[in-house]
Amino acid sequence: MEKVLLWINSNGWLVSIFGIMLGAILSNFLTKNKDLLMKVADKKSQYYAEYINALLVFSRPTSIRTDFNTSYEINRNYMYCKNLVILYGSDEVIENLAICEKEGISTSSIEGQERYIELIKAMKKDVEQPKLIKSWWKRKDTHRRDGNIYDILFDYKKD
Repeated sequence: MEKVLLWINSNGWLVSIFGIMLGAILSNFLTKNKDLLMKVADKKSQYYAEYINALLVFSRPTSIRTDFNTSYEINRNYMYCKNLVILYGSDEVIENLAICEKEGISTSSIEGQERYIELIKAMKKDVEQPKLIKSWWKRKDTHRRDGNIYDILFDYKKD
């Protein structure tokens, strides 16, 4: 231990330069990570807003959208927005979206309102606390996530 301290004292300039370089590298890494998180959060909020807009247009009564082309465009846009939510959404958002797709969102029933509110809260949490990579100890079961994706896209239950 004395030899290490003696070496550090005699080569203090080297230790100082190493410390400065390490601090610069960490600062650069953390700044880039924060910038990337902010870009991801902006994209997520944009895609979530597009989904909510498409959902509101999609949930209009069919008597209002009688034109076939309009109905086709509305359905296509809604499917596109669901795909964006699946690609960028967290597991919690995907899980709540699957519940909404399976059970339905009806603002006239209390259960439908609660499902919609849970979906919006999950989206808000995902935008406010973005994460690039989940911790390995907090990973959810991928089979359940895959089942939720099947339910969202195709209303399909995999055995």
